[in-house]
Amino acid sequence: MTMEHMDAIGIGWDVRGWQGNAQAVAVVGWQAREQRLHWFGVSPLFRLSSRVAPDLDALLRPALQDEMNLMQVLACPQLALGIDAPLAFPRALGDLLAGRATECAVPQREIDNPYAYRDCERWLHQQYGKKPLSATFDRLGNNATLALAMLPRLADLQLVPRQQPEADRAVLEVYPALAKVGGKASAVRAELQPHLPAELVTGTDRYDAAICALMALQYAAKGSVSLLPTLIQPPADMALDEGWVYHFARP
Repeated sequence: MTMEHMDAIGIGWDVRGWQGNAQAVAVVGWQAREQRLHWFGVSPLFRLSSRVAPDLDALLRPALQDEMNLMQVLACPQLALGIDAPLAFPRALGDLLAGRATECAVPQREIDNPYAYRDCERWLHQQYGKKPLSATFDRLGNNATLALAMLPRLADLQLVPRQQPEADRAVLEVYPALAKVGGKASAVRAELQPHLPAELVTGTDRYDAAICALMALQYAAKGSVSLLPTLIQPPADMALDEGWVYHFARP
């Protein structure tokens, strides 16, 4: 099947920090007429070059060996990159670093610490009982700063919903763990299993990159991929200055 038939393309990036040698990227397309997914590739684990500032090409090349595929992916009008890393830090942390901090008592629960977590992460915890890692309190800051530093170099992709509410060519924060039956190393829920490449090993970085790609694809296709669950959008009353963590609806 040729790329020209793709109605939307999703790219998934499982981020592994600045010095990490286990970056993983996956690329999947959607053909609406035939109602089918097409996997273009899942990269081997790789390290970003220290010689040049990384860009969208640097992410795609390890997953797409073929130059024609690369050009056609980049040209797709409905394209989204789903990144498994925080794409914003808590607003209170920004105030703290700028010397504008207000009084803060020691919270009973870490999830309630305004310097550790964003409102969208508290929403996830309240909704699903799942506490993400904190970009400031855990080692996730390594991944978050790399992803944030790369945003200006991701061609014309717009950060949703922080830069604009929605975009045809978008970059978004996704949470693959919410698509799984248990912890990080567990398999995806049964309804997603048939749609991942069969050769991927459960719980690996490449496996997570593929889940990110499916979430990005559903965004790029404006929710029209019938084979996949609905992608959860931010609640109407959620302030978007701290971003949003897109994820599949859970039964």
